[in-house]
Amino acid sequence: MCSLGLFVTCAFGFGDVMKNGLIDTLDALLFSQDQQDRWHAAQRAADKIGVKSILVAQAVGIQGDIRWMNTDMPSDWIEEYLACGYVEVDPPVLNLSKQKGNMSVDCGVLHRGDASDKREWDLNHGLKAAGFGSLFCSCYKDATGYDRFITLAYDGHHLEDQPASQTELQLFSALLASTIERDTVAPGNGYQPVRPSPLTQRQREVLSLLAEGMMTARIAETLGLSEAAVSLHFANARKALGASTREHALALALTRGFISL
Repeated sequence: MCSLGLFVTCAFGFGDVMKNGLIDTLDALLFSQDQQDRWHAAQRAADKIGVKSILVAQAVGIQGDIRWMNTDMPSDWIEEYLACGYVEVDPPVLNLSKQKGNMSVDCGVLHRGDASDKREWDLNHGLKAAGFGSLFCSCYKDATGYDRFITLAYDGHHLEDQPASQTELQLFSALLASTIERDTVAPGNGYQPVRPSPLTQRQREVLSLLAEGMMTARIAETLGLSEAAVSLHFANARKALGASTREHALALALTRGFISL
């Protein structure tokens, strides 16, 4: 548990109606008979405050390393998120891993010129294509020292138009961070994530160019690297994937969805 004390302390500062609703949600999550019941309780609570999807993940945010994730977001979107390495350019992950707190994101509004990386633009507009208009994101430090990220996703833009107040979103996020763990399986079309890519962005790039038929010299020229640096990235990619050759590494990266043609 990472935020239960924070949740209980904050809840005592609010009115009886809000407090009773939060306590009912807390009881449902803490005393559910099994993990799927707990997840259902989280979804019911989310629905009451207009949240379309919830996501809880444990990560080393500063390194872009997702250790586990539970979410009812569409599985094809989550698979794209992991396969494309969006975590490396995800603004809430980058910002909240440095300074814990909350931030909101409007989906599908980022201009290309304002994106620090093409993947940041793809991420922002991919969220919109997946059916989300805005996100309320939070980050806490859990008992193991890792970051616990919470995302509450809405259909529409502008969180101030949603039925829940900022305080309710903060408290609900803290409650999810306190009760949803790795083995809390999302039911139905829920998603237990595959192992995130062990490859760095540069390793994916050199393998992708290899897939296009480029040799080391051409890859080096394309990426503005030395041939020695390219060879080192291939060697590290082989090690990360347990491959014997760069061609073997390419085949594994393709079949596991870490890169695409």
